[in-house]
Amino acid sequence: METREPDWRQPGEPERRSGFNRIGLLVVLSLVLVALVAVKWERLAGKELSSRSRVSDIKLSILPGLPELTILKGSLYPAHDPWKGYLASDQACPGGERTDLPLNEQANVMTCLINYARQRRGLSSLTPASLLNDTSLKKAGKIVRCNEFAHGACGDDPAADVRAANYYGSWGENLYLGEGRLGAPRVALDGWLNSSEHRENLFNPSWRFEGIAVMTAARVGRYSNATIWVNQFGTD
Repeated sequence: METREPDWRQPGEPERRSGFNRIGLLVVLSLVLVALVAVKWERLAGKELSSRSRVSDIKLSILPGLPELTILKGSLYPAHDPWKGYLASDQACPGGERTDLPLNEQANVMTCLINYARQRRGLSSLTPASLLNDTSLKKAGKIVRCNEFAHGACGDDPAADVRAANYYGSWGENLYLGEGRLGAPRVALDGWLNSSEHRENLFNPSWRFEGIAVMTAARVGRYSNATIWVNQFGTD
């Protein structure tokens, strides 16, 4: 039930309408809304890395149902990022911070970024393998289909797809989920670099091949405008 406060005036004073009161009310309402803006934080969860370690964009919606306005751009990278030197420049790997490129182009950018980081570490580049590209794409599809950001999405064994494809060599996998511009390839790689378990996978000297898949979804769990990255590694 909606209740409204009556207009306040002195007894016997004629009712007066003032545009100033309306403006003042709008100013107060706007200040309250700004105060209620939530800052999104990113969270690291095991080897399934979601983009919750940095402050994301601060958004404001004036009224329910209206589009949100970005009033402050958040940082794409941690402050004093110790792995910044392992991130290829846009000259070396163009498009690293773009999320508007076709997904196959973003996957190519990620391949460039990963090999740059490995070379910077003194390791050999990885060769793309069609089998691992296919199984990476299947894993991304499971995450979206079952709405579950996990290596064992849909209740399957994490290695089910590669074993079904008759691959029995050593195998590894990194996952990443980012909202909005935090799903860009360079930002995803930086998230892996800043996580010890993911970094160990990236810099494993025994890997010779890799697969990359990227997929977008309107929502995965509590994440909206989501980009899912799957990076699989193999020795054979």
